[in-house]
Amino acid sequence: MSMAITVLGGGVTGLSTAWYLAQRLPSTVAIRLIEGSSRLGGWVRTDKRQSGGTSFIAEKGPRTLRTGHSREALAVLELVDDLGLRSDVVMAPKLSAAARNRYIYYDGELNCMPTGLGSLITGLPPVVRCLPKGIWHDLTTKKNAPADSSDESIHDFVSRRFGQQVDDNLSSAVMHGIYATDTKELSARALLYPFWLADHTGKTGVLRGLRRVAKLSRARNAQFAVRDAEERYSITKRRMQNPEFWESINDASMYSFRDGMQTLTDRLTSRLSAFPNVEIITGQPAMEARLGADGNAEIQLANGTVVRAQHVINTLPLHHVRSLFAGGPSNALLDDTPYASVAVVNVTYPKKNITPVDGFGYL
Repeated sequence: MSMAITVLGGGVTGLSTAWYLAQRLPSTVAIRLIEGSSRLGGWVRTDKRQSGGTSFIAEKGPRTLRTGHSREALAVLELVDDLGLRSDVVMAPKLSAAARNRYIYYDGELNCMPTGLGSLITGLPPVVRCLPKGIWHDLTTKKNAPADSSDESIHDFVSRRFGQQVDDNLSSAVMHGIYATDTKELSARALLYPFWLADHTGKTGVLRGLRRVAKLSRARNAQFAVRDAEERYSITKRRMQNPEFWESINDASMYSFRDGMQTLTDRLTSRLSAFPNVEIITGQPAMEARLGADGNAEIQLANGTVVRAQHVINTLPLHHVRSLFAGGPSNALLDDTPYASVAVVNVTYPKKNITPVDGFGYL
C-alpha cells in the first residue's frame, strides 16, 4: 500500500497535526483525519448570541491562549501567522488588570496574588502568608524524599518540603484550576519535574537544588543547539516579515480572536480541505485499533469501514482510547489513569463594572 497516516481526533490538536503533516510531507502521502462527532474543533467551540439588543460571544471551551517564549506558545503563534489570522487577534496587554490581577478565594475573601517586589511592601494577602514559612522550611529541612519512591503526589511532595498549608492554600488551588482535580491525584514527577528532580538528586532541598537542575538542563539542551538555532532563525524571519504583529504580541499576556476561539479551528479546517491528499472523515467514531496481517495499523470505524495506514497519531482523550484497545491486552497506563470531566458555564450580564475587583479571575 502507498504511504498513509491516520490522525485520530478532530480537535485543535488533531487539526494542527494534520496541517503540519500536509505542509511537510509529499502530496503522495495520504493523510486521513477521523473525527467521531459531526463537527470539527473538539472542545474549542464559540457561540454567538444576542440578548436584549446586545451581541456577545460565549465560549464553550478555552477562552484565551497564552503568549510567551516557550516552544508551545511560539508554535501556536506561528500557526496563527501561517493561517493569516493576524488581523483577527485581540490581545490583553501585560500591564492590564486582566493580565496582572489573579485571585484565590480564601477565608471568605478574594486574595490578589503578588505581582512583584512591591507586594512585599504593601503586604502579602492572607492566603500567601504561609509561603515565607514554607520557603524557610525547605531551606532548613534535610533531604526527606522517600528512598523507595519513583513518584509521589503533588500534595505529598509540597507538604513534605514546604508544609501542608502551602499545598492547601496555593498549589491545590492552582492545580485544581488547571487540571480539574486535587493535588492528591496528580503526579509531582510529571507536573513539577524540575522541583521533584532538585529534591531527589541532592541533599539540600528543592530551592537550593534548582541551581543544579538548571546546569543539567543546559547540558541536555546543548544537544539540541542546532535545532534551537533554526527555530530562533525562523522566528526572526517572521518578525521581519510581520513586525507589527510580533511586536504587539511581545506586549501581550494572552490573546483570542475577534470572533472567538473557533476562528482558529475553522480556519484550520478550511485550509486542510484544500489539500488533495487530505481526507477528513466525520461522524464515524473509531471503534477498534489493531495491527493487520501485513503489520500496518487498522482502525475500524462505526460503519464497519477499516482505515489502514503505516502510522497512526492519536489525539483522543485517554478515556476514549481505552475502548480502542478493549480486545487487546490490558494496558496499565490506560486502565489506571483517572479522568476528570470539566464543564464551562457562561453567565452574561447587561451591565458593566459589576465586579468589586478587576482581574483575570479567581481559583
